[in-house]
Amino acid sequence: MRERLATVRYRLRLGLTILALLLFVVFLLQNTATIRVRFLVFEADVASAIVILVTSLLGFVGGFFAALNMRRHWRDRQAGQKE
Repeated sequence: MRERLATVRYRLRLGLTILALLLFVVFLLQNTATIRVRFLVFEADVASAIVILVTSLLGFVGGFFAALNMRRHWRDRQAGQKE
C-alpha cells in the first residue's frame, strides 16, 4: 500500500511540475517586448522574456543552495542530538 501511495505522490508532483513549467513557458512567450534594463553601470535593451528567465533561474539556483544549506544544518543538528 505504501508503494502505491508513493507512486501516486510521485505522479502528482510530476504532473504539477510539468503544469508549472508549461505555464512558465506560456508566460515567457507572451512577454517578448523589448525593455531597457539598467544594472549598476550597465544598460541594455533586452526582451522581457530574457529578463524573466534569467531572474527566475537566479532565484531557482539561490533557493537550491539555500535548501542544501538547510538540509546540511538539519543533518548536523540531528547528529548532535544522537550523541
